[in-house]
Amino acid sequence: MEEVIESGDTTNTHRLEAAIFDMDGVLVDSEVEWERVFRGILAERGAKLSEADRLDLYGCADDHENVVLARILGIAVDEMARIKHEYCEEHPIDYAAIATDGGRELVLHLKDTGLKLALASSSLEKDVCRMLAETGMDELFDVVVTGDHVEHAKPDPEIYVLAASSLGVSPDNAVAIDDSLYGAQSALEAGLHLICFDRTGENGPVEGALATCEGHAQVGRLIDAIINRGFI
Repeated sequence: MEEVIESGDTTNTHRLEAAIFDMDGVLVDSEVEWERVFRGILAERGAKLSEADRLDLYGCADDHENVVLARILGIAVDEMARIKHEYCEEHPIDYAAIATDGGRELVLHLKDTGLKLALASSSLEKDVCRMLAETGMDELFDVVVTGDHVEHAKPDPEIYVLAASSLGVSPDNAVAIDDSLYGAQSALEAGLHLICFDRTGENGPVEGALATCEGHAQVGRLIDAIINRGFI
């Protein structure tokens, strides 16, 4: 598959070589679970999560979660990190129970097409590894990059740049599948093509994205079209 983009007298040829997945909200419906964790931590201390803070926490990195929650509670960020760690140890997320319908099947399908596959998640490595093991996807990705592998989390492009380079592909030969606005910005600024995964329609259209898909089957059909006919 080749894409021909004409710019003046210059013709550049690109072919799709890789797909890079976000985790939370794409492969597991963990955003709801993380919201449960946040609300539980705050409720134990007589506080509530506002809608603005909920949106700020959606798809963000672990460090930013601690900053937001610490601000709500009026405590130090280090103390917040300790509290959240202890709460999560006592109330672990069951990743197998919240695997998104069709997520693993999509990964398997893209692997069968011969694409290189990476996972680029703002979550911590220990959580990502547990998710992969519990959902039976621990052998499916060629590269796994997590929030503790980079200095700057999404929306900074670093994590997607690292994932593409670790796969040995140019960003313009890769497509990112991400559900959050932080992730969309990260992928686009890294130079990747972007498919927005938006089952709820909450984010709306994202400028610069190839498309917004409501399910994994739709993502698969779009990538098949890219492989067969070029970037849309």
